[in-house]
This record gives sequence, C-alpha cells and structure tokens, in this order.
Amino acid sequence: MDTLIGFVGDGYAMIAADTAIARSIVVMHDDADKIMVLDDHKLLAFSGEVGDSAQFCEYIQKRISLYHFQTGIELDTHAAASLTRGELAKALRKNPYQCNLLVAGYDETVGASLYYIDYLGSIQRLNTAAQGYGGMFALSIMDRHYKPGLSVEEGVQLMKLCISEVKTRLVLNSSKFIVKIVDKDGCRQLGPQTAKVDPMQV
Repeated sequence: MDTLIGFVGDGYAMIAADTAIARSIVVMHDDADKIMVLDDHKLLAFSGEVGDSAQFCEYIQKRISLYHFQTGIELDTHAAASLTRGELAKALRKNPYQCNLLVAGYDETVGASLYYIDYLGSIQRLNTAAQGYGGMFALSIMDRHYKPGLSVEEGVQLMKLCISEVKTRLVLNSSKFIVKIVDKDGCRQLGPQTAKVDPMQV
C-alpha cells in the first residue's frame, strides 16, 4: 500500500512518501523514510517489497558515490535515472527487484526534473508522477490543480491536497507522510504533513 507522489515546480522538485512498512494485514512500523538522498541534488523515492527496495536503492546510492569518487564527475539527474533504470533492466533477466521508483533532482543546466521508473525498467521524464495504490487518487488531483511553474508555497498546498485525497479514498492508508524538496540549494525535508488542507479555489 505504498504511496509516492511527485511533481516539478518553479526551480524545484517535490516528492512525498508514506511512512508505513506493511506486510499483508500487518503494519510493522510507521516511521520509515522511503525517500533516499542520492547526493546533494538528487532524491530517490521507492515503493514495493521492503527488502528489494532497500537493497537496490542503497546499491544505487553507493554506485553513484563510487562513480563520483573514481572520476570526479557528478552525474546529472538524467544520467542517474538512466543508471538506475539500467540496473533494474539488467536484474530483470536474473533476479528482478520488485520496486517502483521516482528520481528527482536539480541541475544548473536544465533545472529541476522528475523521472518515473517502474519495476520492469521503463523510464519516463514527467512533470507529475505517482506510484502505488494512492497514486491513482493523487494523479486525479494533480490533473486538476497542477500547472507549470508552481511556487514552493503552491506546491506544498497541492501536495497537501493529494495527501488528503489519499487519506480519504484509500481503504488502508498511512497516517503520516514525509515530504522532501530538491532545488538549487540542495535537498531538504519539509515539516510533517497532515491531512489538514487550507481553503483552495476549485
């Protein structure tokens, strides 16, 4: 029942993820951080089987760090997303990972970007993306309210609307979400997100 939500605004990308780790009908704990910081200007959000997701994302994080250490070159967001997709596709024919991903980052040349990657190794750059059961509800809200060039304040408001809709519509849901943003100043976590939503013109 993982939920990942992401979109690109004016000079930033924002990602939200629920904090629950569940198996069947049991919730193991509700304070997991499913958004990994790959480097100063990249985020990797994951959903799916806990073991696969944790192992694969840690591998990608160390792979990118090793590349930077060996060459002195920092991968841009597109290259990092392509590397991630390539490793998923390679594993697909041997021991596939059951994880779906969102990669967000900021580069001086192209600005903020967001990539959708599924467990089959498909990749697509998008302005709005979501994974998991909750993503179906979040996408409808973003279809209605998203517009290019959202300010950070407008982005936070949109994210609250998406989270509120997921909490309202999804049978099994998490009580908490973690929201992170990446921009020219780097990666940072926003304050705790609840279902409370400020009035918004519809």
